[in-house]
Amino acid sequence: MKKIFYSLLAVLISISAFSQIPNSGFENWTSTNFLVPAGWRIFGSASQYTPAVSGNYAVRIERNSFNLDEPGAIIYGLPDNNVFYGGIPFADRPDSLVGYFKYDIVPGDSAWVLIVFKYQGTPISQDLYYLTGSNTTNFTRKAFKINFGTSQVPDTLIIGVTSTNPDTNYQGSYVIVDSLHFTGTALTIPNGNFESWVNITDEEPYLWFTYNYFMFSNPVLPVTKTTDSYSGNYAIRLENLYYQGQYTRTYAMCGNQGDSAPLPGFPVTMRDSTLNGWYKFFPQNNDSLTIGVFMYYLGTQVGWGFFQSGIQKLTYTYFSVPIYYSGTFYGTPDSATVFVASFSTNGNYPPNGNSVLYVDNLTFDFVLDAPENLFSSKIMELNTYPNPFAGSVNISYILPESGNVTIKLYDVTGRELKLVYSGNQTTGKYSMLYDAVGLSNGIYQLVIQTKNYKQSRKVVVQK
Repeated sequence: MKKIFYSLLAVLISISAFSQIPNSGFENWTSTNFLVPAGWRIFGSASQYTPAVSGNYAVRIERNSFNLDEPGAIIYGLPDNNVFYGGIPFADRPDSLVGYFKYDIVPGDSAWVLIVFKYQGTPISQDLYYLTGSNTTNFTRKAFKINFGTSQVPDTLIIGVTSTNPDTNYQGSYVIVDSLHFTGTALTIPNGNFESWVNITDEEPYLWFTYNYFMFSNPVLPVTKTTDSYSGNYAIRLENLYYQGQYTRTYAMCGNQGDSAPLPGFPVTMRDSTLNGWYKFFPQNNDSLTIGVFMYYLGTQVGWGFFQSGIQKLTYTYFSVPIYYSGTFYGTPDSATVFVASFSTNGNYPPNGNSVLYVDNLTFDFVLDAPENLFSSKIMELNTYPNPFAGSVNISYILPESGNVTIKLYDVTGRELKLVYSGNQTTGKYSMLYDAVGLSNGIYQLVIQTKNYKQSRKVVVQK
């Protein structure tokens, strides 16, 4: 009975040897044009609205259909968990913020108006006002008093309007706003009348979500397609751009994004053991890159893995991220999220500099080891060194039984490339040197098999 079970298992492994990461080689990209208010950082949807209070346009903000986790918002700067990053120069002490509004806020929800003034990076005023209910017929003038905590003249302004409470998931609220300006000062809010709009072309890796979503108002986007690839036509390039007083937290994610953690994204069918790929990194001011994976089962996170490095890599370099599973989870996950970032995701702070990351050819561990012994608990202890290697690799193993032994090399598709060894051996320790002449850079699988045992190891050629 045990032989039948493991025979069926071996067949299943050969049919579905690894989970697929969508668009893992970044060969497929989609292009979309967006018309956005110049200068403003955009969340959700921000569209032109007419007629306006004055001039040609007002702006309408609301959640959009492809990322319901983010509220609609226009903002200068970036509030994040009560920390206020960036902003625009502003050296005066106005009395109030004034604007003209139409809105329809669903019951229980509220739109926000945020005004923060800073001096040398420290807030000296923080005011948050709410809009509730409905006012959809005519624009209404609203004034929001600014409450300074000191007599200091600020040097930076953070200002924003949201369509909904960012801490909730209410759907259907919207806000239309026009003619934002201050009283008690001659200084103006850049494009506060929303007359200036720019057409942005965003090219995104298909089935991935990127930080470009937060940068539509900037003519230069932080995530781009590049022909400087490890293989194929394209790779993904991520750059921390200096924008509104800070460097962007540039990332790309395959799968959905949630409030405090990634949500289950694309389907997986195996209990994959590593996330692998190739990268180049050009760090600035001690920045680090982050590459990670989350595994889920029925919506609960059951596995994870992270790779972080601040070391410069001028040429494409192989990485392999071990995936660790919860000690109470012994099954197969059903979905996963993979992300790459050109900054360290540890801590709540922005990047230190204009770091650039290239990533290509992402894969999960593409061959699952068959049971090392179908009939006992002994193991073969197959090892390779060095790994990655450029010319030759030492293969060592322990045979727990005598008999015919085969060692074969496979590519990432499971195609057999080379019969490395075939012959009869007795129990004991063995080693041999294999010369990888004719093999191009890439990931391969070395498989050793006897009558009752089978084990595999991933090897990487990097010349």
